[in-house]
Amino acid sequence: MANEVYLGPGLPTLPEDLLLARDRGDVLFVVGAGASYPAPSNLPDFAGLVANIYSIIDPAMSLAIDAVRAEGGPTWNHAPQLLTHQQRTELKFFCQKEYDVVLGMLERRIDGDASRQSTVRRAALQSLAGTIQTNHIHDALVHLGQRFGQTLLATTNFDRLLTEAAKSLRYSCDTFALGEIPNPSKSLDFNGILHIHGKLPWRREIASALILTDQDFGDFYLRRHSVTSFLYDAARIFHLVLVGYSANDSPVRYLLNAIAGDERHFIDLKARYAFVGCDPSDERTAVEWQTRGITPITYDRANNHQALADLLVRWADIIPGKRNERALKTYLKSIALLDPGSTDGAAAMSFLRYYIQRSNATEQTELAKIFSSKGSSPRWLAILHEVIRDTMKVR
Repeated sequence: MANEVYLGPGLPTLPEDLLLARDRGDVLFVVGAGASYPAPSNLPDFAGLVANIYSIIDPAMSLAIDAVRAEGGPTWNHAPQLLTHQQRTELKFFCQKEYDVVLGMLERRIDGDASRQSTVRRAALQSLAGTIQTNHIHDALVHLGQRFGQTLLATTNFDRLLTEAAKSLRYSCDTFALGEIPNPSKSLDFNGILHIHGKLPWRREIASALILTDQDFGDFYLRRHSVTSFLYDAARIFHLVLVGYSANDSPVRYLLNAIAGDERHFIDLKARYAFVGCDPSDERTAVEWQTRGITPITYDRANNHQALADLLVRWADIIPGKRNERALKTYLKSIALLDPGSTDGAAAMSFLRYYIQRSNATEQTELAKIFSSKGSSPRWLAILHEVIRDTMKVR
């Protein structure tokens, strides 16, 4: 089993290999709607977006959707009777969580085609427009997405909140959507916030195409292969890390099916990870991700996934970089005060092992000074010496 790194009380552990891969520039975070859901962003997930679209263009269906979404509400086939057969079929697929199919059916019913100016797409833009409030998850992901002085993040979200976070944090950042996205490579030219499903317009920009319906997914994943090819290449070069998705999300189905299909033919795909929110007693969800070839990093989804924000913020605080020196030293000092024989002290050794692996001789000397200056247990210095020696052997 891979080594797990402890980042602090109450936080899930992270795979050591993942931490080191990020520090080497070998990770590509792929960000889903869950990252924009917490306050103050408050953007809807895919189900919420579909519900908002119906509220704008089909009030009768909106009432039916609200009814079946309510706790203890009716099933789709017992929803209000004033629905056509077509509407009832859309409601059925909504309850099956096939939201891309629902929007495809709605667009064909209302508009007849998938033009960029369709009623459905205008309603989607109306539902998402105007939100510019970033949250702690956006900020942490921008920090974690730094690669050799450039921002690199991929997202299936249409919103521009990652870009807003990068600007507020004063990181350099270009934004690309669909056909503008550069081909994945190790080169420094491969950078930016990459909207692989399209993006909302900014100020006087024209909105890009949006991958919204089942027809769109079929077009860009199966017919044009543009998104699929991007994922094929990216999965060979980077460890993909999914943030803000559930296993049943439509984007996840297409993303993972594309990668799984490639995995059958090639053995050079890198390990992939996903942050997975679930109840502490739920073991099934983690297994569901594992069977799809993804290493799940589980956390308690209570309090609107607060544990995810806490974990990402802590991770962002301890990555290499001048911006993090104070936060990192504070954490190292807190470890130095622990009893190495205690449960927390033993867990903290995993972080020290990771930190020493990524650090140079000067940083290791500074680490020893921190532990000496805090009046730490002499056992800590012996442990540090042993870990440094073992790490040098591996190198």
